[in-house]
Amino acid sequence: MRKLALLSFTAFIALILSSCGLGKMVPTNKIALKLENPDLENHGGKVEYVVKGEVPPKFIKKKASVEFQVPVFMSDDGNDKTEIKTIKLVGEKSKEQGTVIPFKTGGSFTVSGNFPFNNKLEDKGIYGIGTARAGKKEFTYPPIRIGEGISNTSARIGLNPTLSDKAGNGTSLLYAAHNYKPEFETQTGNIYFEVNQSNLNWNLPLNKSKEAKQVLADLKDYIINAFETHKKIQKIAISGWASPEGEESLNQGLSEKRFDQGKKWLDNQIEDWRKEYAKKNKLKLKDVHAPEIVFDNAAKGEDWSGFEVAVEKSSIKEKNQILNVVRSQRESSAREQKIREMTDIYTEIANVILPPLRRAEIAITCNKHNYTDEEIAKLALTDPSKLSANEKMYAAALNDNLKNKETIYLDIITDEGSQNDWRAYNNLGILAINEYLQTAQKSNLELAQNYLDKANAISPNNGIALNNAAILYFLDGKKNEAKKTFESSQKAQIEPVKQDYNLGLFKVLEGNYAEAKQAMGSRSCDYGVALTQLLQKDYQAAKATIDCVQPKDAKAYYLAAIIDARQKDENSAINNLSKAIELDKTYISDAQKDAEFKRIKNSPEFKKLVTVYVKIKE
Repeated sequence: MRKLALLSFTAFIALILSSCGLGKMVPTNKIALKLENPDLENHGGKVEYVVKGEVPPKFIKKKASVEFQVPVFMSDDGNDKTEIKTIKLVGEKSKEQGTVIPFKTGGSFTVSGNFPFNNKLEDKGIYGIGTARAGKKEFTYPPIRIGEGISNTSARIGLNPTLSDKAGNGTSLLYAAHNYKPEFETQTGNIYFEVNQSNLNWNLPLNKSKEAKQVLADLKDYIINAFETHKKIQKIAISGWASPEGEESLNQGLSEKRFDQGKKWLDNQIEDWRKEYAKKNKLKLKDVHAPEIVFDNAAKGEDWSGFEVAVEKSSIKEKNQILNVVRSQRESSAREQKIREMTDIYTEIANVILPPLRRAEIAITCNKHNYTDEEIAKLALTDPSKLSANEKMYAAALNDNLKNKETIYLDIITDEGSQNDWRAYNNLGILAINEYLQTAQKSNLELAQNYLDKANAISPNNGIALNNAAILYFLDGKKNEAKKTFESSQKAQIEPVKQDYNLGLFKVLEGNYAEAKQAMGSRSCDYGVALTQLLQKDYQAAKATIDCVQPKDAKAYYLAAIIDARQKDENSAINNLSKAIELDKTYISDAQKDAEFKRIKNSPEFKKLVTVYVKIKE
């Protein structure tokens, strides 16, 4: 009876309106509306739309009009409504302004434009609402549903920052450099030999000179000091040399025997030290050991380079001609012969240049710093007061344990001598950010902000500190500040950091997908690249890129689910969405309102997935 009464009432209303000039225009709206792209999306903060309408013949009376609000975003209960645009269709004899629709033939119309994206429109239905008018009478038709929701996938840019000591074209939490460099010093001494001889002769003028004796004495003292102060001896090199005027094979043999004499001299010095040290410290000789030494031993044969340098430094007027003659000989035997001939002409070659080349050379190379790498790493945790700031920073770089790194950096900022070292504050900041990424505790971001603010105050316009601050802003949801700070990092006067990739992410937000892809370069297995490919509707490439991302976090699985949904692969979409929710329950509410899943949200699998996790959440 109620249905019959309703029909009778509708017929009654139609009769009244018909008699008032609307006629068959009520109660049924016969105008067809179509949203040309049913998948509206946020593109650079704007949403573009095109709605096309068809008016059938003999529908809009000649003096009537229909005013359409389209598109209209509206909740299911109709209480929350946002109207975007209005178009008026008028009959051919209407006095109102609008798009004229002939009564006999009907016609078509288009409504298009764009509007600023608003989050609250994401999950709303999209409608057209028409109101017919004739004279003072009007009738509003039931809303015509033409679509659902707006995709906001372009806003899903994300960073996966990792700790790194090298700035590259990607997202890294950058350590400041430790600036520690091993510095080496070398002490050298020579033992000289007579021509064609390898026996040790301390009465030889070159060995007997005051200068030569002092050099060897200094070398011995240097070696003993290195032993007793535990200075790091990098290596001891012993080289045997011959002057280049003799026959090559003979000279090679001489250099080998001269090397042996140099090694014997060094062994004697070490043995003398052992005896003296044992006596001075009342130890048994067997209990005194020399430090472990790396020897670089070589019998180097003829010293051609030494000969050329000596001639160049000599006072011989014809030295350039001499060198040209020697260098022009292809065979070593020919060069040797030329030198022998010249010794008869130029006594300086025979008496001054050649004798110092017949030698055994002993060279000890030590690290100028007081500690080895192993000692620095240990002292930084046990007795840091013995180390400089650079050594502490180096120790932290050597240590893979993040808690140990933190301990070392904290020592630096509490040490009065290094408390204003921006590097330690910077590195503490990125450790706090890294901890936030592991725990999602906001307090870590607050701690990181404090450290990085101090780093930037101490070292303004520093690209590394600014890079890390930009990542912090991004993770804290402050996208505008993040972008500005990334730009500042790239333009910084100190330690500028290339930010193409990071700034490319903001090209996505701006809707410049091609520029974003170009900025990101040829990276593979990357979330940002997969997102850009998806937005460019290159779904096959996007799927391949996101599938190889390892390890996947929640946002990667969620993006994979969106790609699957766009390709209408419901099973895979549900599977990836399930993994995303398992890792991060906030994706439950995201999925419920996301227009990307509107085609599957009524499926039993989708509803079951959301319901299961909603119960767990409760």
